[in-house]
Amino acid sequence: MSRSHCVLDCRGMSTRSAEPLDANEELGPPLLDGLLVVELAEEIAGPFASRLLADAGAKTIKIEPPRGDVSRRMAPFAEPAPHRETSTSWLAYNTSKRSVILDMDTASGRRVLQQLVGSADVFVSDRTPASLNELDLNPDELRERYPQLIIAAVTPFGLVGGAAEWPSTALTRAHASGSAAGVRRNLGADTGAPLMAGARVHEADGGMALALAVWSALIARERFGHGQIVDVASTEAMMNMDRVDISIAHNDGGPPARPPTKGGSAFGGRLECADGHLIAVTPQSHQWAGLIKSMGDPEWAFDADGSLIDRLQLGEEAGDAIEQWAGARTRDEVFRALQENSAPAGPVLRPSEVMNSAQMQVREFFDRLEHPVADSARYPQFAARWNGAQRVARTAAPLLGSSTADVTTPHLSPWSPAQARRAGVI
Repeated sequence: MSRSHCVLDCRGMSTRSAEPLDANEELGPPLLDGLLVVELAEEIAGPFASRLLADAGAKTIKIEPPRGDVSRRMAPFAEPAPHRETSTSWLAYNTSKRSVILDMDTASGRRVLQQLVGSADVFVSDRTPASLNELDLNPDELRERYPQLIIAAVTPFGLVGGAAEWPSTALTRAHASGSAAGVRRNLGADTGAPLMAGARVHEADGGMALALAVWSALIARERFGHGQIVDVASTEAMMNMDRVDISIAHNDGGPPARPPTKGGSAFGGRLECADGHLIAVTPQSHQWAGLIKSMGDPEWAFDADGSLIDRLQLGEEAGDAIEQWAGARTRDEVFRALQENSAPAGPVLRPSEVMNSAQMQVREFFDRLEHPVADSARYPQFAARWNGAQRVARTAAPLLGSSTADVTTPHLSPWSPAQARRAGVI
């Protein structure tokens, strides 16, 4: 591959000029403009699903108890002292929403919630069946009461089955799905106490699955004229994301081996360059040949007759030589050499390098949003673009209860917002 055809270098810099995808398009409204979503969910999975819908233009009302969403208290925080408005989990998964406080322990609070749900197109929930029954929000009854409503539930084990009411944590969900096995293996801890991936990386899988299912249900509503009950078990969503490990275990009868960490592996691995790291993977013969060509066809890689020695026959000498070659060059030099010779490789980028790359800027993937407490920060967009629809003018995560009066006033009769607040309803 010639250098002029490289798409990305080690700094994420595009080597060809490009304009924003929508630069010359006459655009319509955002795809989900006019859609009303009511969310009764905390932490990550449910809020992520709603955020994806909001990113596509849906008006999203987030119902919070008086204490606020649990994720408001999840570290890390955008400033040194913990604050309910600056949890990075809260900020990341709740952009472009409206926060409404309802005390669901009161009959009046539950009544307002039921009215809001009845007025919605989509109801996103992470409550178990028993909890929904207590709120008079049984999915089957809601479907009879509001035939157009899409009831979208994401719970650890689904709405049906013996485990539907089981309490769980991020740790138990990761292990119930098998997802944590990969974490343990990659850390070299195949035995011992359970481990959990940092930053709860698996928790968003259920939200992504739910958002996709809601889009499907919206299409079905257009075709058939009625809503659906969407039931997502987050543990099953995690299993979908672990399809490679699961397929290997199924076919080989055991968990996959820990992947190589050094470039001396016959199939590649991590290469330490002069200014950073890079991953090179060469499981096929032509890819190995590309790696050798990138190195200038060193003598140790060839037989006396000039044929390339099979990589499995080479010992530590080859690994040491590869590491020395990479260590004497910059990450960009190694990456370009491998790419030009069809040897699969990718730079290990720091978060700042990703966010500041020309490729991300061309795609306008990160929005800079202003928050009254957490200040200015950049947030990832929806990971898809539509050439015929406007992008949503996104807003930062809402302050606790900032839209309570505006949203609930039509549903408070005969009370005023002040009376409802004194009564503890909102």
